[in-house]
Amino acid sequence: MLGMVVCASCSDQYNILGNSSVDSFEGNTFYLKVESTAGLCSYDSSEVSHGKFGFEGIVDTICMARLFLGDNSLLPLVIETGNISINFTDTECTLKGGTLNERLYKFLKENARLQGEIQTTSRKIAHMIIMEENPKSYDNLEKKAELLQDKLDKLWTSFIIDNSNNVLGPTYFHEYTSRYFYPVITPQIDKILKRAPESFLNNSDVQTYIRDARFNMQLMQGNFP
Repeated sequence: MLGMVVCASCSDQYNILGNSSVDSFEGNTFYLKVESTAGLCSYDSSEVSHGKFGFEGIVDTICMARLFLGDNSLLPLVIETGNISINFTDTECTLKGGTLNERLYKFLKENARLQGEIQTTSRKIAHMIIMEENPKSYDNLEKKAELLQDKLDKLWTSFIIDNSNNVLGPTYFHEYTSRYFYPVITPQIDKILKRAPESFLNNSDVQTYIRDARFNMQLMQGNFP
């Protein structure tokens, strides 16, 4: 019976093992912070010693967190059952392990790639405009920029829909909708809401967004409440 209890405890544990070759991190403390009704609060902490740091504990609830060094947010992660490794160098940081974390970082990598292509294309168009070139000369670049933006929107909507039954869905729905000056229902958002399960639609942040967006859509259509 004791062995069964011990195994059950291990199966619900998170283990985050970290390595750092960044000299300025040595001797400093990393903090895992999660959102609460009172704002960000510390969930766990670990001091960097000889390039090593780590966190471990029981997973009561799978939740989103961010790794902080002082006031600087370094990376997002999901606190979930299993082993997770984090590695910092002077040029990059990597995170591996955990089902949801693997999904998250695959998405973030593709998002960064598309964002980079969009920025490069936009800079090329801006340069050609400054040089007063014929608009037809950068017509193909404008079409490329539109295509890349469409791919980016599809990446986000697919990621949110595919993860609408776990913590990633509501978290990145909030990230996606924060790009708008005020809540609206776009075709992409409408697609997400139509495919999302009740658990997603019942999330308090999602409900607030939907309520405000529908109100704004009524105003834009001239239907004043």
